Amino acid sequence: MFLILKDMIMNVRNILLILTVILSLSACEKEIDIASVNISNRITVNALISPDTTIMVYLTECDDLDYFGTIALRSDYTRYNTVHTTGITENSLELLPYILPKADVEVIVNNEKTYPLVYNPEYISYSCDYVPNPGDEIQIQATSMCKDSIEKKELSPIFAVTHVPSKPKIEIIETEVKYKEREYYEVEDFGANVLISDYYGSDTVMSIKMRIEDPGDERNFYCLKIRSVGAYTVSDGMGHVTTWHTWADMFSSGDELFYDSDLVKPYRFLPAYFSDVFEDELINGKEYELTVETRLRRNSTVTPYVIVELQHLSPDLYYYLKDIEIFRISDFDLYDNPIQIHTNVSGGWGVFSSMNFDTHIIPFETKRYE
Repeated sequence: MFLILKDMIMNVRNILLILTVILSLSACEKEIDIASVNISNRITVNALISPDTTIMVYLTECDDLDYFGTIALRSDYTRYNTVHTTGITENSLELLPYILPKADVEVIVNNEKTYPLVYNPEYISYSCDYVPNPGDEIQIQATSMCKDSIEKKELSPIFAVTHVPSKPKIEIIETEVKYKEREYYEVEDFGANVLISDYYGSDTVMSIKMRIEDPGDERNFYCLKIRSVGAYTVSDGMGHVTTWHTWADMFSSGDELFYDSDLVKPYRFLPAYFSDVFEDELINGKEYELTVETRLRRNSTVTPYVIVELQHLSPDLYYYLKDIEIFRISDFDLYDNPIQIHTNVSGGWGVFSSMNFDTHIIPFETKRYE
């Protein structure tokens, strides 16, 4: 009898627990008026700090991620968007309504010296004359009013920090030039399946064997760039000769270093599951050899060469680029789960990041490097 009564009590408790959970979930439901959610009073910051140049920062009001004035102007974004910007002047600002030309911006280097940033209308960005060093801690602070606010509404002040990485190490072992037919793969473009291949590629490729040396005392993040560059001349038959330059930042490799299971679809000229942004999980503290291939650009008959560049990324830049890679294959599907883009900006949006790099220029030829 006691056991029966105990079982009845346990069953009642379980039923009450289930009802409580159901009621709690029902009580948590709440309709949100999107129009009332205030996300506009934010500054978007995009900057890529490196030891080879002075500091340059883009500031905009909060806007759509894919809008022309946000990250389309950030260094390296041409890898993710077909928008290219040239000849930006003060007269072009009506095309960029979210740019903030009158913000108060400063960077603090190693908690010691403060540098005010000045707006440059030619590059629609803020800059100063400080050239960073590896290991520098660089903080940014900025305040601004809304650009077109009649009430002169103040945007939330922003703060971000980045640490300039050390210079990475990459060594070229050997190169080999060989014939290889172009490879095509199918992608969906505006609802139709089309075949695409390497951007202005030819049937000539250069195989590059290289070695990466990764320090083992820290977690490191990288991006490998292989830029195939060349030029050709065109004569009009009347003594006028024009030189055209061709280049493309892409390569192919079967190395598992470049495999990313999240990239389930191809993007433009890049196949699915391929990413040139990676961390050192497979190579931590080791010397790692790998081989990549890049195609000779079509008609590049004058001084063709390849630029091999290993970039050491700050963690925030790595996570930002990884999110962008997923975002760019989302096709803006309203039924997909929202993609949260990484940001390290307190009080605002965007990414304040840094990198360092090791670069080698290689003629397009077969060669053994000692």
